[in-house]
Amino acid sequence: MRAIFLFLALTLPSLLLAAPSKTLRCVTTHYPPFTIFDEKSDKFTGLDIEYLTFIERNLNLKIDVIHLPWARVKKEMALGYYDCYFSLANTEERAKYLDFTSVPLHTTKYGLFTLNKDKLLTDDLSNTPIAMLRGVALPEVIATKYNLDESNLLRSLSTKDTFELLEKKRVEYAITNYQAGLWYSKEYKNIYARQLNEFTFPTYIAFKRGVIDTKLVDEQIKRFKAQAQ
Repeated sequence: MRAIFLFLALTLPSLLLAAPSKTLRCVTTHYPPFTIFDEKSDKFTGLDIEYLTFIERNLNLKIDVIHLPWARVKKEMALGYYDCYFSLANTEERAKYLDFTSVPLHTTKYGLFTLNKDKLLTDDLSNTPIAMLRGVALPEVIATKYNLDESNLLRSLSTKDTFELLEKKRVEYAITNYQAGLWYSKEYKNIYARQLNEFTFPTYIAFKRGVIDTKLVDEQIKRFKAQAQ
Protein backbone atom coordinates (compact mmCIF):
# COMPACT_ATOMS: atom_id res chain seq x y z
CA MET A 1 0.00 0.00 0.00
CA ARG A 2 2.85 2.36 0.86
CA ALA A 3 4.36 1.62 -2.53
CA ILE A 4 1.11 2.65 -4.24
CA PHE A 5 0.95 5.94 -2.35
CA LEU A 6 4.60 6.61 -3.17
CA PHE A 7 3.95 5.91 -6.85
CA LEU A 8 0.99 8.30 -6.90
CA ALA A 9 2.93 11.01 -5.09
CA LEU A 10 5.71 10.79 -7.66
CA THR A 11 3.58 10.54 -10.78
CA LEU A 12 0.56 12.77 -10.03
CA PRO A 13 2.37 16.10 -10.58
CA SER A 14 3.65 14.96 -13.97
CA LEU A 15 0.21 13.68 -14.90
CA LEU A 16 -1.32 17.04 -14.03
CA LEU A 17 1.29 18.85 -16.08
CA ALA A 18 0.62 16.52 -18.99
CA ALA A 19 -3.14 17.15 -18.84
CA PRO A 20 -4.42 18.75 -22.03
CA SER A 21 -4.87 22.51 -21.93
CA LYS A 22 -8.37 23.92 -21.94
CA THR A 23 -8.91 26.00 -25.06
CA LEU A 24 -10.66 29.36 -24.78
CA ARG A 25 -11.73 31.41 -27.79
CA CYS A 26 -11.28 35.02 -26.74
CA VAL A 27 -12.45 38.04 -28.70
CA THR A 28 -11.17 41.58 -28.85
CA THR A 29 -10.79 44.36 -31.38
CA HIS A 30 -7.96 46.57 -32.60
CA TYR A 31 -7.54 48.79 -29.53
CA PRO A 32 -4.00 50.19 -29.48
CA PRO A 33 -1.81 50.47 -27.56
CA PHE A 34 -3.45 47.72 -25.48
CA THR A 35 -4.33 45.33 -28.30
CA ILE A 36 -2.71 45.98 -31.68
CA PHE A 37 -3.90 43.84 -34.58
CA ASP A 38 -1.65 43.39 -37.61
CA GLU A 39 -3.82 42.48 -40.58
CA LYS A 40 -0.86 41.22 -42.63
CA SER A 41 0.34 38.72 -40.04
CA ASP A 42 -3.10 38.18 -38.48
CA LYS A 43 -1.50 38.55 -35.06
CA PHE A 44 -2.00 40.66 -31.95
CA THR A 45 0.57 42.48 -29.82
CA GLY A 46 0.17 44.91 -26.94
CA LEU A 47 -0.02 45.02 -23.16
CA ASP A 48 -3.31 43.13 -22.88
CA ILE A 49 -1.91 40.32 -25.04
CA GLU A 50 0.98 40.04 -22.59
CA TYR A 51 -1.58 39.60 -19.81
CA LEU A 52 -3.29 36.81 -21.75
CA THR A 53 0.00 35.04 -22.44
CA PHE A 54 0.85 35.15 -18.74
CA ILE A 55 -2.60 33.83 -17.75
CA GLU A 56 -2.46 31.16 -20.45
CA ARG A 57 0.86 29.82 -19.21
CA ASN A 58 0.10 29.84 -15.49
CA LEU A 59 -3.42 28.40 -15.67
CA ASN A 60 -2.58 25.73 -18.27
CA LEU A 61 -4.90 27.24 -20.86
CA LYS A 62 -4.74 27.62 -24.61
CA ILE A 63 -6.15 31.00 -25.59
CA ASP A 64 -7.06 31.63 -29.22
CA VAL A 65 -7.42 35.38 -29.78
CA ILE A 66 -9.97 36.35 -32.43
CA HIS A 67 -10.20 39.79 -34.00
CA LEU A 68 -13.64 41.26 -34.66
CA PRO A 69 -14.81 44.81 -35.38
CA TRP A 70 -16.13 46.56 -32.27
CA ALA A 71 -19.74 46.57 -33.49
CA ARG A 72 -19.56 42.80 -33.94
CA VAL A 73 -17.93 42.31 -30.54
CA LYS A 74 -20.88 44.05 -28.89
CA LYS A 75 -23.36 41.74 -30.61
CA GLU A 76 -21.43 38.57 -29.83
CA MET A 77 -21.33 39.18 -26.07
CA ALA A 78 -24.95 38.15 -25.58
CA LEU A 79 -24.85 35.16 -27.96
CA GLY A 80 -22.50 32.92 -25.98
CA TYR A 81 -20.48 31.66 -28.93
CA TYR A 82 -17.09 32.85 -27.66
CA ASP A 83 -15.54 32.09 -24.28
CA CYS A 84 -14.13 35.45 -23.30
CA TYR A 85 -13.72 39.11 -24.19
CA PHE A 86 -11.05 41.50 -23.02
CA SER A 87 -10.30 45.20 -22.79
CA LEU A 88 -13.97 45.40 -21.86
CA ALA A 89 -15.78 47.84 -19.57
CA ASN A 90 -18.06 46.23 -16.99
CA THR A 91 -21.62 47.46 -17.51
CA GLU A 92 -24.88 46.37 -15.93
CA GLU A 93 -26.13 44.97 -19.23
CA ARG A 94 -22.98 42.95 -19.97
CA ALA A 95 -22.87 41.57 -16.43
CA LYS A 96 -26.18 39.80 -17.13
CA TYR A 97 -24.43 37.22 -19.29
CA LEU A 98 -20.69 37.59 -18.60
CA ASP A 99 -18.49 36.94 -15.56
CA PHE A 100 -16.04 39.82 -15.17
CA THR A 101 -12.72 39.76 -13.39
CA SER A 102 -12.53 42.03 -10.35
CA VAL A 103 -9.05 43.31 -11.13
CA PRO A 104 -8.86 45.57 -14.20
CA LEU A 105 -6.27 45.17 -16.93
CA HIS A 106 -5.93 48.92 -17.14
CA THR A 107 -7.81 52.12 -16.32
CA THR A 108 -8.19 54.80 -18.94
CA LYS A 109 -9.79 58.15 -19.63
CA TYR A 110 -11.25 59.88 -22.65
CA GLY A 111 -9.35 62.43 -24.68
CA LEU A 112 -10.31 65.43 -26.80
CA PHE A 113 -8.42 65.83 -30.09
CA THR A 114 -8.40 68.76 -32.49
CA LEU A 115 -6.40 70.38 -35.29
CA ASN A 116 -6.73 73.81 -33.69
CA LYS A 117 -4.54 74.19 -30.62
CA ASP A 118 -6.31 77.41 -29.62
CA LYS A 119 -9.62 75.53 -29.26
CA LEU A 120 -8.24 72.69 -27.19
CA LEU A 121 -8.99 74.14 -23.75
CA THR A 122 -12.63 75.07 -24.34
CA ASP A 123 -15.31 73.89 -21.91
CA ASP A 124 -18.19 74.55 -24.30
CA LEU A 125 -18.59 72.13 -27.20
CA SER A 126 -22.25 72.85 -27.87
CA ASN A 127 -23.19 73.01 -31.56
CA THR A 128 -19.75 71.66 -32.44
CA PRO A 129 -19.37 68.64 -34.77
CA ILE A 130 -17.43 65.88 -33.02
CA ALA A 131 -16.38 62.43 -34.27
CA MET A 132 -16.82 59.48 -31.92
CA LEU A 133 -16.80 55.72 -32.40
CA ARG A 134 -20.18 54.12 -33.00
CA GLY A 135 -21.36 51.98 -30.10
CA VAL A 136 -19.35 53.86 -27.46
CA ALA A 137 -21.58 55.74 -25.06
CA LEU A 138 -20.86 59.38 -24.33
CA PRO A 139 -20.46 59.56 -20.53
CA GLU A 140 -23.09 61.77 -18.96
CA VAL A 141 -20.55 63.61 -16.83
CA ILE A 142 -18.60 64.63 -19.97
CA ALA A 143 -21.77 65.54 -21.85
CA THR A 144 -22.85 67.80 -18.98
CA LYS A 145 -19.45 69.38 -18.44
CA TYR A 146 -18.98 70.29 -22.12
CA ASN A 147 -22.62 70.92 -23.12
CA LEU A 148 -22.79 67.94 -25.46
CA ASP A 149 -25.55 65.67 -26.66
CA GLU A 150 -25.87 63.00 -29.34
CA SER A 151 -26.76 65.59 -31.98
CA ASN A 152 -23.18 66.88 -31.77
CA LEU A 153 -21.72 63.52 -32.69
CA LEU A 154 -20.80 62.10 -36.06
CA ARG A 155 -20.43 58.39 -35.36
CA SER A 156 -17.57 56.54 -37.05
CA LEU A 157 -17.12 52.83 -37.78
CA SER A 158 -13.59 52.70 -36.34
CA THR A 159 -11.16 54.85 -34.39
CA LYS A 160 -9.11 55.23 -37.57
CA ASP A 161 -12.21 56.62 -39.30
CA THR A 162 -12.66 59.00 -36.36
CA PHE A 163 -9.28 60.58 -37.03
CA GLU A 164 -9.79 60.64 -40.78
CA LEU A 165 -12.94 62.69 -40.21
CA LEU A 166 -10.89 65.06 -38.08
CA GLU A 167 -8.02 65.24 -40.57
CA LYS A 168 -10.43 65.99 -43.42
CA LYS A 169 -12.00 68.74 -41.26
CA ARG A 170 -15.46 67.22 -41.41
CA VAL A 171 -15.50 67.67 -37.63
CA GLU A 172 -13.75 70.08 -35.29
CA TYR A 173 -12.98 67.54 -32.59
CA ALA A 174 -12.67 63.84 -31.93
CA ILE A 175 -13.41 62.12 -28.63
CA THR A 176 -11.96 58.69 -27.96
CA ASN A 177 -9.86 56.77 -25.45
CA TYR A 178 -6.93 59.05 -24.67
CA GLN A 179 -4.16 56.45 -25.02
CA ALA A 180 -5.68 54.97 -28.17
CA GLY A 181 -6.11 58.44 -29.61
CA LEU A 182 -2.45 59.29 -29.04
CA TRP A 183 -1.49 56.09 -30.86
CA TYR A 184 -3.70 56.82 -33.88
CA SER A 185 -2.89 60.52 -34.06
CA LYS A 186 0.81 59.78 -34.67
CA GLU A 187 -0.09 59.15 -38.31
CA TYR A 188 -1.30 62.72 -38.75
CA LYS A 189 0.32 66.13 -38.48
CA ASN A 190 -0.63 68.80 -35.99
CA ILE A 191 -3.28 66.98 -33.98
CA TYR A 192 -3.43 68.27 -30.43
CA ALA A 193 -4.73 66.27 -27.49
CA ARG A 194 -6.17 66.92 -24.06
CA GLN A 195 -7.10 64.30 -21.48
CA LEU A 196 -10.64 64.61 -20.10
CA ASN A 197 -10.32 63.86 -16.40
CA GLU A 198 -14.03 63.91 -15.58
CA PHE A 199 -14.57 60.22 -16.34
CA THR A 200 -12.42 57.18 -15.67
CA PHE A 201 -13.20 53.68 -16.88
CA PRO A 202 -11.41 50.45 -16.02
CA THR A 203 -11.39 47.56 -18.48
CA TYR A 204 -11.48 43.86 -17.65
CA ILE A 205 -11.48 40.34 -19.01
CA ALA A 206 -15.01 38.90 -19.14
CA PHE A 207 -15.94 35.25 -19.56
CA LYS A 208 -19.00 33.41 -20.68
CA ARG A 209 -20.82 32.17 -17.59
CA GLY A 210 -19.26 29.06 -16.06
CA VAL A 211 -16.17 28.96 -18.27
CA ILE A 212 -13.64 29.68 -15.52
CA ASP A 213 -13.31 30.79 -11.91
CA THR A 214 -12.54 34.49 -12.37
CA LYS A 215 -10.79 34.59 -8.97
CA LEU A 216 -8.03 32.47 -10.49
CA VAL A 217 -7.67 34.97 -13.31
CA ASP A 218 -7.68 37.90 -10.86
CA GLU A 219 -4.75 36.34 -9.04
CA GLN A 220 -2.76 36.06 -12.28
CA ILE A 221 -3.51 39.68 -13.21
CA LYS A 222 -2.23 40.77 -9.79
CA ARG A 223 0.92 38.69 -10.25
CA PHE A 224 1.55 40.19 -13.69
CA LYS A 225 1.13 43.73 -12.35
CA ALA A 226 3.49 42.99 -9.45
CA GLN A 227 6.28 41.66 -11.67
CA ALA A 228 5.93 44.62 -14.04
CA GLN A 229 6.59 47.16 -11.29
